[in-house]
Amino acid sequence: MSRLPDSIKLPKQLFKQSKGPLKRVLKHSQDLISIQTVVRSMVPGDIHVALFSNGLLHLVTPTAALATRIKYQQNTLIAALRRHDVPLIVKSIKVSVRPEFQQIAPTTRPALPISAENGQQIASAAQYIEDEPLRKALINLSERAR
Repeated sequence: MSRLPDSIKLPKQLFKQSKGPLKRVLKHSQDLISIQTVVRSMVPGDIHVALFSNGLLHLVTPTAALATRIKYQQNTLIAALRRHDVPLIVKSIKVSVRPEFQQIAPTTRPALPISAENGQQIASAAQYIEDEPLRKALINLSERAR
């Protein structure tokens, strides 16, 4: 295996540095996780910290009901964050609702059979249709009636 040039740093070398961009990112992410832990302990639910910038904490929730609960408890949350010695000073909270889109499998059920009366009505209506393929399709449908 060839030797790496000195200009390329391995992750463990980057973490060993006392200062640097990676250390700052790691510290900031740990701060956001600690904020998220405190917020979730105060308001149970699926709450995620999206951003912290200039004292503004941006939270994301999947439902409007949860967002409303957070807005009503905003002052309590800010006070709790100060009590828990979170390293970032939160001055205000913004809440966004972002529902999680889930693929719901469509439920299929068998088609209901055509009644005899409906079959007769379809057949009588098909007699007046000028479009030949449509008329044949309606006649085939009417023949499926009970």
